[in-house]
Amino acid sequence: MASPNNGMHTTEEESYFVSMTDLMVGMLFIFIIMLMAFALNLREQEEKFDQTTSALTQANETRREMLEDIKNQMERLGVKVIIDPENGVLRLPEELLFPRGEFQLTEKGREALKRLAEVMTKVLPCYANAPTKILSSCLPSRGGRLEAVFIEGHTDDHPIVSRMNNGIKSNWDLSAARAIKTFNALVQHAPSLALVDNDSRQRILGVSGYAENRPVRKENNEEARAANRRIDLRFLMATPNTEELSRIKESVKEGVMRR
Repeated sequence: MASPNNGMHTTEEESYFVSMTDLMVGMLFIFIIMLMAFALNLREQEEKFDQTTSALTQANETRREMLEDIKNQMERLGVKVIIDPENGVLRLPEELLFPRGEFQLTEKGREALKRLAEVMTKVLPCYANAPTKILSSCLPSRGGRLEAVFIEGHTDDHPIVSRMNNGIKSNWDLSAARAIKTFNALVQHAPSLALVDNDSRQRILGVSGYAENRPVRKENNEEARAANRRIDLRFLMATPNTEELSRIKESVKEGVMRR
């Protein structure tokens, strides 16, 4: 005959196991909810990162097409220029613009910059904000907007010695003076270029001088030095906020490590 105490003991054990089962089910449910929330957050961060990467790729592709468009239009006008699509540079060799060691434009240089001003007046408004947009002449864009166009002066590594020609005492002076002359010539032929803004309502055009410190060729010969004496127009595209991009990268990285 079964003892009444045995029945009570069995009931207590069953109640204990039911409570443990309920607890485990609840914990499992909470874990699944947390896992789903984490997966959704990680997916959102990955999508943002993919969108950012896509935007950067589209901006670089847009810049390449813009440079090729300018180059082709210049060649149709009889002026040959060099482009470096990877670095976003339109290059004007020294012999196209200036006598060696001087910062006054030649007649040929003034004419070349007049043509360039005409082309830039048509092209830049397609990728920035300008007083007058000529949208009918704009190529279809893959996306991307201009942040700035820097007119850069560059020299070779031969120093200017014992010469103070109109304030030019060094290659720094010469490179900066050439960049300023180029800027002035462009806006003289096309005043609206000085009014072109990026999407932050800041002026697009700027100038800088680098002397001999950014050579495109490092050989110790006259051909390399001639290539280094140049004016570069460097086109910078607007990019996503750096802090936001870094945060997204870290979020994705942490999410992958936790998987």
